[in-house]
Amino acid sequence: MRGCLPSLLALASLCLSVQGARQQINPKDKATTSEEPKPWHRTVYGSVKEIVTPTVIGGVTFSAKPLATTDPLQPWVSLERNGRPKTIKPKLKNGRLENGSPTYSTYFQTVTTRTYSYEELKAHNMDPDGPPHEEEEFINEDDTYVSLNPIIRCTPDRYVNKGITKDVPSEPFCTPEEGQTLKQGDTFFATWYTNFFRDEDSDEVVENVRVHFSHVTESYHEKGLKKREVSSFFTSEWLKNVDGVYPFEIENEWLGDLRRRKIVISVQPENVPDEEFDPLDKGIAVYIDKGSAVTRKTKEQRALEDAGITGNKWWYVAITMPTVVIIALVLMYFFLYANHGYRDFSDITQKAMKKKHRVLGKVSEMKKFRNTKNHKYSELPSYKPGKQH
Repeated sequence: MRGCLPSLLALASLCLSVQGARQQINPKDKATTSEEPKPWHRTVYGSVKEIVTPTVIGGVTFSAKPLATTDPLQPWVSLERNGRPKTIKPKLKNGRLENGSPTYSTYFQTVTTRTYSYEELKAHNMDPDGPPHEEEEFINEDDTYVSLNPIIRCTPDRYVNKGITKDVPSEPFCTPEEGQTLKQGDTFFATWYTNFFRDEDSDEVVENVRVHFSHVTESYHEKGLKKREVSSFFTSEWLKNVDGVYPFEIENEWLGDLRRRKIVISVQPENVPDEEFDPLDKGIAVYIDKGSAVTRKTKEQRALEDAGITGNKWWYVAITMPTVVIIALVLMYFFLYANHGYRDFSDITQKAMKKKHRVLGKVSEMKKFRNTKNHKYSELPSYKPGKQH
């Protein structure tokens, strides 16, 4: 137990460190198809004509020309837990549509209250002299440009809890999920709920945001890192918040000389100044990895994983187990101390002493040896030296 205390104190003295300097890096457009999508034109807002140029990123085509007629079986793009895209193909089964395109309920609608007078509504069950009728109405968002984004959108019902006890919503992020590993060579999509960022005065959704990436060497929520100690090693240009998605690839300079590193991804709305923005407040922690070398796990690592202990969980086990033992010993000490006046072992001691000093008696009188024929010592055979042959 004494040997555990120095190690616990050493672990408790560790502190988080964040490194790096801010730089501007634009994501790489990566086409995976042999045929590039062609530009197309459309008319928006009744009379405005524009040319739309599709872009392929990570195998996903943005701003593609829509089909002439809506097809419920048209494939759509979902995201894995680490933010990698995957294509979902809807299908009809027993007359029902399975894996259809996602719907978003009222998450991107604006609610308003409309008042109707009797003269406007003239409902048969409405009192002409009574109060006006009030009714909530949901107004759909302007999807002129949102409809060009094929990636599934982030909504609060897709949040995944994070934190030590997994009881903190991942707002505003849906992907990547906390603790996921992002390997170099793939394209990932960070997605967030756009309506999360609102102006406190007008309650309007913020128009522009930018994405920050910050290095951390330990779990930022374990050590209480302060925002003044954080410096982003990568900051994007200002983006349209309405898109709610940011594609990126892992760059060599992000990892430096390390094969694996923890980072925090965060989104800064334009209404929050740099000096007030805290990347750790609503950030999501993930690991970035070179992903090319195959590392062999030690026997101890495999044993921990078999027991369901991965990542930083071993740290909590190392802290918890000695603590439980110490508490148990302290409770036992106080229990014995509180009951020392009620302990009496005299009866047990006397019985033990009598048993220890009892007289055995003669062997011939013992029941076990009563029928055994005993010979005198002189009658026992003895060795007589003779001639050797």
